Amino acid sequence: MEPQAKAKIKAAPARPAARDQLLDAASALMTERETIDVPLAEIAARAEVNVALVSYYFGGKEGLLLALAKRNATEALAELDRLLALDIDPVEKFRRHLAGVIWTFFRYPYLNRLLHSLMRDASTDASKEIAEFFAAPLGRAATGLIRQAQAAGLMHVEDPMLFYFAALGACEQIFVNQANLKYVYGVDEITDDLRRHYTNVVLDTFMNGCLTKKNDA
Repeated sequence: MEPQAKAKIKAAPARPAARDQLLDAASALMTERETIDVPLAEIAARAEVNVALVSYYFGGKEGLLLALAKRNATEALAELDRLLALDIDPVEKFRRHLAGVIWTFFRYPYLNRLLHSLMRDASTDASKEIAEFFAAPLGRAATGLIRQAQAAGLMHVEDPMLFYFAALGACEQIFVNQANLKYVYGVDEITDDLRRHYTNVVLDTFMNGCLTKKNDA
């Protein structure tokens, strides 16, 4: 083989590992089809790998879905860590956090349904793992911001935990009820403009009612 040919071979970018290819394929197919119910054979075909590798890397379909949820959750938690490190008041951090939750569900349209599916049965290992890995640190950070804002006299919230549950539910509603959007309101797609507008509605609804006069000053 000629030296130049060898150099070209060495310079060629390596293909992603089969594990990552399967996760990428699952993410792409669930986004395209707007469902988490995608056959393993089709995921493997999109990834261009043998379907047996799903069992090898993940132990089965639930393991694949759990790994995908954890990969997306890891990105979201990294964004949250960067937000918490900013030198801004806790009210603004909480506001940006809610906007970030909506952005995450917009970026990964399947994620909300995937998390609900994995956590549907509280007794399963997957449910416990998602709760410990993602929901717990997310909830602690958010309620912590609310308490910091209360301590600074910037927010008045009777129950930080319940307030966050309500706010988080509002963040996901537009993604959970896409059938209503389509058949009741004639909205076929959640565009970036709609995502921005919905974010403003959620923030106005939940933040305006709990801010104190000190925060407005």
